Amino acid sequence: MTAIAIAPASSKEMLTAYRREQRMTSTDNGSPCDRSGFPGLSLTPDGMIYRRGTSLLYQPLNDKARDLDHVLLTELLTHDEKITAIADKGTFEALQTVAATEPEDQYGSIAKRLKVLNSLPASVRMPILTDALAYRYWLPDGKDEASFADWAAAFNATGPTASLSMRRLIDLAVDGVKYSGLKFDNTVSALRRAEARLMEQCVWSNISSDVQVFGMLESYSNKINALRTIDPGLLELHVLDGRVCKVKPMNNTHRDFSASVSQPFKLKENKPLRMTDGYGLAETTMTELRFGAGEMHAVFDQPSGTGQGQAMVMSAKQGTRALYVAEGTFDMPASRPVNRRWLSGTKVERVADRTVPLDVILAGAPVE
Repeated sequence: MTAIAIAPASSKEMLTAYRREQRMTSTDNGSPCDRSGFPGLSLTPDGMIYRRGTSLLYQPLNDKARDLDHVLLTELLTHDEKITAIADKGTFEALQTVAATEPEDQYGSIAKRLKVLNSLPASVRMPILTDALAYRYWLPDGKDEASFADWAAAFNATGPTASLSMRRLIDLAVDGVKYSGLKFDNTVSALRRAEARLMEQCVWSNISSDVQVFGMLESYSNKINALRTIDPGLLELHVLDGRVCKVKPMNNTHRDFSASVSQPFKLKENKPLRMTDGYGLAETTMTELRFGAGEMHAVFDQPSGTGQGQAMVMSAKQGTRALYVAEGTFDMPASRPVNRRWLSGTKVERVADRTVPLDVILAGAPVE
């Protein structure tokens, strides 16, 4: 009999199969299953925006709905304490359409602020509810993750009014773990401050401001993507796409430890790395990578100190808890350009400003 070699499935194929399996599990269960460990909504909204026919409505969670006008939208975008959930992408697009017809006011362009929000992987202050639900849960097969109606039906949350359905879905989206060891609350607070600075920067309309907005968008994206990479509910999914590596410690010394590592493997030697067991974090560095006997092996520095990092390594070696390694966070602070000829006293010709559309600036904005 002739043996037939079967090529291993690619990372893309494994991801597709994993997602299909999870959605089929939700179908079999009759309701969405957990996808992430972290909440879909990082903070609990105090208000919501939804559509009723052709009208846009804003409703505080503890008050009656009212028409959403230009003044109210400006307040929601500029008030740092307001957290407003937007029903779905269609509602957000309706906001953009309204904003595009309004003149700039004393707070700057509303349209520009919405365009910036739309460039974020996820907004903390004005999140889109269907996106938050899609991050948190696996929707049953055959339903559309972008559809508010499909989410409401899947959770049996279809009420007599859109506001009642939305309240129920918000409660589901804010559910999740926020382990202090993963620095969830600290990171969300930093994201909230960063988003407030982005909204402030939109007051100005010039090329230097738009370039600064781009840098701030990149910083924000780095923060939120770094947090989502270590989401305890998504670690196994990220092992398949290579964002996270699963390691099995073998030889352990006081300085380092060797481990078998999962594939695909995208980590680099001598770069800062984060180690997690889904509950806590520690820092390490990979010093060596080698391939042998059909497996990849790496050597990592022992986590600094005598805290939970070394306990993670020991637990993983004993097989009592899984261990994962991801890239370290990178957040390069924005800096002002320095003209060294100006510092030396050399006369510098003035370069005329050129108007560069914000669309061009945002075209290169990072996405998840």
